[in-house]
Amino acid sequence: MKGKMCYLIGGFNMTQSNKIKKLENDFTRKKEQELQKHKIFVNLSRRRRRRAIGLISVIVAFTFICAVQIIQAKANLMQVNGQIENRQANLRQQKAKNKELTVKVDQLNDKSYVEKLIRQRYYYTKPGETVYSFPDKSIDDLR
Repeated sequence: MKGKMCYLIGGFNMTQSNKIKKLENDFTRKKEQELQKHKIFVNLSRRRRRRAIGLISVIVAFTFICAVQIIQAKANLMQVNGQIENRQANLRQQKAKNKELTVKVDQLNDKSYVEKLIRQRYYYTKPGETVYSFPDKSIDDLR
């Protein structure tokens, strides 16, 4: 409808065209002002809604990014803690092995232990000694 404007006045549709003129009185001015205020209100609420959606989108994106970083940091922390536990278990094993080896070194520094070890493993004897071997007993290595 080019060239025509529709107004709702008092429940009647009034169409302005070349032949029909708009009434200029307080009632029509008041209704036109209300219509303008309503249009402004609708435009303003649309802008506010778009701004709110944009702001909420930015907040959600920021929260998502932060959550992803926290999850990655937690995964890295768990991985590092696992590595620490493995290293500590390995360290405990190495310390136990070191302790055993230290005991063996101390025993090897003892002349009587070395003599006993050589006699049992290699069947060395002192001059004039006789060694008896029992078939039902096995030779136990010293530890």
